[in-house]
Amino acid sequence: MANKIHIFKKSAIEAGTPELYYLNPSENLMKMASGWSVVEHEDFLSLTIHVEAFGQCISISPKGKFIGIQVQTENMENVASDKNGSFEMNPNFLNLRVMGTDPTLRLSEGTFRLFLFKLKAEVMMAAAAAAAV
Repeated sequence: MANKIHIFKKSAIEAGTPELYYLNPSENLMKMASGWSVVEHEDFLSLTIHVEAFGQCISISPKGKFIGIQVQTENMENVASDKNGSFEMNPNFLNLRVMGTDPTLRLSEGTFRLFLFKLKAEVMMAAAAAAAV
């Protein structure tokens, strides 16, 4: 039986398979779980961020295996805030190229969505098998 790949690292650790996860939200983001959500689909994860939970101005910047969320002032200066955080993507199971936002949503409406594509099943199975040893 194949090991389950968990959406979050925390649940993977609780299951005794700490390497089998898609995302590892920072502690600050876990404290603000009502401000974002993740839905798993067959080939991708959709990450929805509710902008108003973080503040009026935020920047969302994918870089490497991290998706950073930075609260900004109206003149675009970064603010030190416990609302800042990041999602760490697991490169064993996710393509690190984050795809654009959902065209049906408008940032002005307070919602921002990113698509995180899973690696092909064969690649994920090999990584899961290697992790099981």
